[in-house]
Amino acid sequence: MEQRKISKYWMLTDDFTQNPYPVLERVREEQPVCELSLPDGGRAWVVTRHEDAKAALSDPRLSRDINVHFDLVSRLTGTTLTPPPEHANHLANLEPPRHTPLRKAISSAFTPRRADALRPQIETVADELLDRMAGAGGADLIAAYADPLPVIVIATLMGVPAAAWPDFLRWSTQLRAVQATDPAADGTVKELSSYMSALIAEKEREPGDDLISALIHADPDRRLTGTEILSTSFALMTGGNDTTASLLGGVLHALLTHPGERAELLAVPGRWVAEMDELIRYVSPITNTLQRVTLEPVEIGGVTIPADEVVIISVISTNRDRCPFPERPDELDLKRPKPAHLSFGHGIHYCSGAHLAKLMTEVAVRRFFERFPDARLAVDPSALRHTQSMVVRPWESLPVVW
Repeated sequence: MEQRKISKYWMLTDDFTQNPYPVLERVREEQPVCELSLPDGGRAWVVTRHEDAKAALSDPRLSRDINVHFDLVSRLTGTTLTPPPEHANHLANLEPPRHTPLRKAISSAFTPRRADALRPQIETVADELLDRMAGAGGADLIAAYADPLPVIVIATLMGVPAAAWPDFLRWSTQLRAVQATDPAADGTVKELSSYMSALIAEKEREPGDDLISALIHADPDRRLTGTEILSTSFALMTGGNDTTASLLGGVLHALLTHPGERAELLAVPGRWVAEMDELIRYVSPITNTLQRVTLEPVEIGGVTIPADEVVIISVISTNRDRCPFPERPDELDLKRPKPAHLSFGHGIHYCSGAHLAKLMTEVAVRRFFERFPDARLAVDPSALRHTQSMVVRPWESLPVVW
């Protein structure tokens, strides 16, 4: 029997959003570097194998520079598009030489030690959110826990006072509903930009023990401009919140549906930190990396991709690839040797907030199951749905009872 051809829109369907793994396994085997047609009539190239993806993430010919992306779109559409400053001046959207001093400054201020110092505050935030839902006998863990917790913790990291947290929750929700560069987000972006500009000015006058103050008052060779600090704040508030919320919701779901593994972790609290990488590999909170553009023809996995083409690296595919994970890659295995997953990227664009994201997730998940060890899904697992997104893979809701 002739095998059915893979749809040119294969990554954009709801079936793929809800269960991408069968399609990705086939793509890895048949077309590991595969064309994808986009709704606007353009195309992208999707890299699905771990080895190819790791090489692509380190290849300087694949650019993450947002100006390169906007220039390509401008030429394709016959218009002149310019990236907004809030998105054009942070690590994830720049390449060397601009990327290098920014990376140095962020790495100096945003250290694992600074993240670890937030553990007591993360525990307090988690406990307060759990207190609010405790008497109800159940809750939607996405709306009540996974979404608000990263917003509050990241706001705390940046030195945002508690009185402004409700605004940050509102802005985060509004930006999650649309792309931050979508005109529909203009009002929210303006509000958040105005607030953060005022906060940066305040921290310049009166520094505190927070990330923004550390960036402003760093040594001269590690000091960012006001625009760069503002852009970095936006990256934390949008990308940092969304990816961590997706990760937290995913790990909660994984352990709700794997009671044996949950019992193992609860029995030996010291294992939570050690097993986070396997949980992250299995959950794959990031569907794809942010898009890259080829600066010249590039060969990946035996396929030559022309210059000026969009490249998407399928993280969710690489995390189930049998080459790096030969033993039951589709299963959660807490005895698996520490997996070299690509959920936080690789190379110079490796996520600078990876340590904090893992810490928030570990603390929040452990705190929840210690508080509600008998928690269970309130609906059949088949009724749960993922929100469609090209970057993250959050659950729409996660109703539980206890």
